[in-house]
Amino acid sequence: MTRLSPALRVRILQGALLGALLIVGMRVVSMQWLDPVIPPDYGDGLAPRTLEVEPSRGLIVDRDGEVLAHNEPRFRALLVPGELPSDEEGRRSALLALESASGIPYADLEEASSTGLAVVDPFAPVVIAEGLQPEEAIQLRARLAGLPGMRVEAAPSRTYITEPTLAHILGYVGKIPAEEAQALTERGYPLDGQVGLSGVESVYEDDLRGSPGRRLVLSDPQGREVELLASDAAQPGADAVLSIDLDLQRAAATALARGMQNGLAVVRTDTGQKRDAPIPLGAALVMDVHTGELLASVSLPSYDPNLFVSGSDEDITKLFEDKANPLIDRTFMSPRSPGSIFKPLVAIAALEEGVATEDTVIYSRGAITIPDQYNPGTYYVFRDWMAHGNVDMRRALARSSDEYFYYMVGGYQDFVGMGPDALAKWARAAGLGSPTGIDLPGEVDGLVPDTKWKEAEFGEQWVLGDSYPFAIGQGYLTVTPMQMAVIASAIANGGDLLQPRVVHGFRSNGVIKTLPTSTTGHLDATPEHFQVVREGMRDAAATSGTAYTGVPAGVTMAGKTGTAEFGQPYPDGEFDTHGWYMGFAPYDDPQVAVVVYLEYGVGSTHAGPVAKEILEAYFALQAQQSSPQAAQTGARP
Repeated sequence: MTRLSPALRVRILQGALLGALLIVGMRVVSMQWLDPVIPPDYGDGLAPRTLEVEPSRGLIVDRDGEVLAHNEPRFRALLVPGELPSDEEGRRSALLALESASGIPYADLEEASSTGLAVVDPFAPVVIAEGLQPEEAIQLRARLAGLPGMRVEAAPSRTYITEPTLAHILGYVGKIPAEEAQALTERGYPLDGQVGLSGVESVYEDDLRGSPGRRLVLSDPQGREVELLASDAAQPGADAVLSIDLDLQRAAATALARGMQNGLAVVRTDTGQKRDAPIPLGAALVMDVHTGELLASVSLPSYDPNLFVSGSDEDITKLFEDKANPLIDRTFMSPRSPGSIFKPLVAIAALEEGVATEDTVIYSRGAITIPDQYNPGTYYVFRDWMAHGNVDMRRALARSSDEYFYYMVGGYQDFVGMGPDALAKWARAAGLGSPTGIDLPGEVDGLVPDTKWKEAEFGEQWVLGDSYPFAIGQGYLTVTPMQMAVIASAIANGGDLLQPRVVHGFRSNGVIKTLPTSTTGHLDATPEHFQVVREGMRDAAATSGTAYTGVPAGVTMAGKTGTAEFGQPYPDGEFDTHGWYMGFAPYDDPQVAVVVYLEYGVGSTHAGPVAKEILEAYFALQAQQSSPQAAQTGARP
């Protein structure tokens, strides 16, 4: 390459500066002369060209600094169509030479050089081969020496920790989607660049990406770089510090996987019915009840985000076709009936609406019978899971009496319940039916039904037979585990509806800037009513309660189980069930809320032990991190 004389270089720079000054006037700063709108004539067909320099993407680390996503150089071959001869025969000869040197079929080279990015900008590099091994890259670079149109480069590529349970949180980066190409290129992205497409990578793209740099170069008429005139360095992205504790995340995933398998025991195979094979699914959450930060968030099954960076098309196709839908984060993207973990909210609503006090006693016979309001002589039975005898509000929660909460909403005989619309009002006030605002994409609303909704949806009136299932968290009601974690935290903290998040803050130059705690509202119940519900959940987590299976040894906590029917009935009228557990601990000084969801299972039998195992891991890690040895080594307290 011929090097320009010092005198010519001075004249070129003077022309570039003059052009910029005429365009931007007095706003002369370090970068303004790098983007001349009307370039002066440099002679010999030379022209200045501004090239973007991609910044180094920030790391993603857990709350203790363990790296979860980082950048690794990966070698790739790039085709630059604009560097190929313009005449047809010369172009063909050049592509044949590249085929011989690279082993890439002529047809692939021809297609890449005449479609897609090549049409938009012939000098934009087109990736023609990725994932080259270092020795392959060296050999290919040598074979391409002197040939126009192709080069080998080492480009930063995202690599994720081998921990599939983090996939929904981390997300992944990928090529710029066609529908976003114009908007992103206007923001300085190269057409062959990458952008966050899911998870934290997507939501916090601007923070992680950093600021691109620019290089002012002289290009010949073919677009080839002749000389570097000036450059402005790219600013690397900030590191995202997650609230997730990797050790707790792993413990929660192990416990959840075991609970999912155990929960399959509720599926019956000897009924003579043809049914799809059950797919074990589940979710588990641990949330700080004062900040909304998630210390663990697990959805199973999951996937390896590295597939979207270095996997084959076949691998990705299998992922999308998997009947278990591993791309779905079941903590906030898959609403289900909550069953009895909804009852603490029903209790708050009943106390606030004045239909009951903490001392209101109902005699539970094990079932109630009501006549069909349209067909006299036809009766419906709404069962409790057992006869509980006399129960007040606290004991109704501790024993999870369905019959007690039937009374609270639908009423029975002389007892007047609050009705479905009042309950729906309180459910929405607690955040149900709306996104929690989790800092991850794709959250769904769930559904809070009421009388107007049913009439609009089905053209039918709400009947008493709709109110009783609603009272125990079934019927039309659907929620996500994330929404219930927010409610559990609100019961623990006195009503604050925390906005969940997985990012604790961002680290730049060794300094972490913490994101502020946010709320989406406040559940305006009286402190006395919150206390009644807390005491009822404490009693549920005692030995005589239904939630005792979720309690770690030596810990007093508040808990609630749930078991919700779903699917098609068996011949005897029974159903498969979802298993739930919701609670917070310790009781006297709440730190965390825990929610467990199992696609198949019973709350006390299957979901409770999962919560217990998760909480045991949490308290063990707390003890370990606050030990004198941990303090000496600088571990997080």
